[in-house]
Amino acid sequence: MGSIESPVIRLRNSDSGSNGAIHTDHTGLNVLIVGAGIGGLAAAIALRRRGHHVEVFEQSGFASEIGAAIHITPNSMGVLKYLGIDPRDSGAVPLLQTRFLSANNDLLRVLDNAAEAARWQNPWLMAHRAHLHSQLKEAAASKHGIGEPVTIHTSSPVIFTDGHTATITFEDGSTRSGDVIVGADGVHSKSRRSILSSARSFKTEASAFRFIIERQIVLDDPETAAVPGPDGSMDMWYAADRKIVVYSTSNNKLLNFVCIHPAHMSDAGDTYDKSASKSAMLEVYKDWHPSILAMLNKVDPADLKVFPFFDLKQLPTFVSERVALIGDAAHPFTPHLAQGGAMAIEDGVSLSILLENASPADVPERLQLYNQVRYTRGSSIQEFSRQVGRDGLASDGSEAKKVASFKLHGYMSYALSHDEVHFSTQQLRNYMLKSHKGAVRWRQPTAFGLLPSPRQDALGNSFTASLGQSTSTSATILFETSATLLRNLFPEPQYYFEKRDTVAKVSVSVKSLRNMAWLGGGGYDLLQLDIHGVCYKGTDGVARKGTYCPLVVENLADPILTGREELGFPKLFSDIDISRHTTSYRANVSWRGAKWASLEISGLQTTDKDPAEIDRGEGVLAHKYIPSTEIGKPDSDYTVLHLTDSRPTVKSVQAADRSSARLNFHDLGRTLLPTLHPVANRLAELPIFRTIGASVVEYQGVSDITNVERLY
Repeated sequence: MGSIESPVIRLRNSDSGSNGAIHTDHTGLNVLIVGAGIGGLAAAIALRRRGHHVEVFEQSGFASEIGAAIHITPNSMGVLKYLGIDPRDSGAVPLLQTRFLSANNDLLRVLDNAAEAARWQNPWLMAHRAHLHSQLKEAAASKHGIGEPVTIHTSSPVIFTDGHTATITFEDGSTRSGDVIVGADGVHSKSRRSILSSARSFKTEASAFRFIIERQIVLDDPETAAVPGPDGSMDMWYAADRKIVVYSTSNNKLLNFVCIHPAHMSDAGDTYDKSASKSAMLEVYKDWHPSILAMLNKVDPADLKVFPFFDLKQLPTFVSERVALIGDAAHPFTPHLAQGGAMAIEDGVSLSILLENASPADVPERLQLYNQVRYTRGSSIQEFSRQVGRDGLASDGSEAKKVASFKLHGYMSYALSHDEVHFSTQQLRNYMLKSHKGAVRWRQPTAFGLLPSPRQDALGNSFTASLGQSTSTSATILFETSATLLRNLFPEPQYYFEKRDTVAKVSVSVKSLRNMAWLGGGGYDLLQLDIHGVCYKGTDGVARKGTYCPLVVENLADPILTGREELGFPKLFSDIDISRHTTSYRANVSWRGAKWASLEISGLQTTDKDPAEIDRGEGVLAHKYIPSTEIGKPDSDYTVLHLTDSRPTVKSVQAADRSSARLNFHDLGRTLLPTLHPVANRLAELPIFRTIGASVVEYQGVSDITNVERLY
């Protein structure tokens, strides 16, 4: 790989990558940006902030900055704010009004931009292009701020980019390779040739004289003092095929002029820096109002430039393998919507977001995502700008109403109402979810993407690897009670006891789960009622034996919601207060201070066998019921079988004499238990014929209960 001998604005500091870096879980990509214009520098700052190593290669020596002033529209201002750049710090002024006038200086319409500003989160500013460029350049290369400083190489003309190897070739024959190339080299892009070798920009039928005049010079002349609008005004004079646009910048001390005219009326070259003749410009506008001509005549001939408007047929794509185009390299803009710079800034920041945490191997696919995100918007605004440029006035002013009928309002609303940072961020979220291997679980509120649960994190990844680090404690009383009362708790006729006895076995357990990864290392407590020896016979005629769970009460909302929605467990909320000592265990269950259940075991002794353990068959049966907005037509109404997984490791077992176990349910009525009284009432009906066993068991590891089968 050849070396590059060129001036460097700031050499890379290899020790500065940790300086406020946002992301520390990846090493970052090696990004090569071709072009250090506004779009290229915005992309460099954004990529730097996301932990990438960025080099920029600029063909010029930065001796002078092309262009005069630039509109910072609300959509681009939001992106610059995200990058920590405020053009007002370098003299940008807000756009307060837009005046539409005829070539005879008749006022046709005034748009109150100040009133419109409330529609947008960010202001519309008018900035000096060179001043904004300096802000971006300083932010990119500064040793301060987030991420590793960008290395900017000047006088480094690139002649070719290889998207397959991410290699750029310089005019002197040397090369540089990285992980991704960003083509930000403008309307005459060399990078574009790696996308479509035949793509060439072309001149349109219009050109423009551009220059800046000190505002005070215009105001001091009585003949011209009334021509420009007040501070913060953008004034546009129209004729059939010509237009003059004037607006303030640099703390309202300068007036920026863009004088658009048919290309055949001036001698514009192929670049943006060709000098023009003042007499030629005045000749183009000779039939306009004398005061307008007098204002134009104040330009210093040394400052007057003429350049053509370039266009490009819509590219089939903005990317190829490891090359992505941004700004004019992808979609050159005519200036009629003031969105050229904005689109370049949006492109660069979008690309940085969509390369978030990407490895070198991810780059081609992520660039395809960038193309999906930016292609329609960039191409649409490019075409809107062309259409607006075709509007004008007849020379006699008879078509003045065309100004009011511009499609400009709709086009500008489309452009300004967009927030690229938020949009690209959401598109990356969607992409990450779609590219996740395996099914993911959605639950309310879905508007915020995937929500963590015991079975997945916010990216859909399983917590399986951490389950062994969790612990649980289960205090259980196993007893016999009335099978006839328990049958009343069966939700469907398909449920029945394996044995047709009037006595059945039930267990009530209070469990404490701790060190749960999905809860950030926290945990919760629950009370569970299990009816043993239950069968379910579905439509296939096959009987499935298990333990039926009609109730789980938990003291944390998160597992209640996930257990109901994902697993079908019948869960409710109550507070659970547990007091455990060496030989005793007590749990009180209450709702807003009203204690409605308690479990107590005393005289606990260490043992090898759990007296409350019982055969649970194939697993736990539960009836999943989720109501519908339409009454009487539930969204879910079926039985699920939670098949028994490998059991967690038993750490210790304590047992107590059956006479030392006490279980109580209290029917406190509707006043104290307005939502739980039907549950407490039915549980209080259950007699305890005989206590079979009582124990407290500690386990290492928990199950995420993913082995679930729907029964029909």
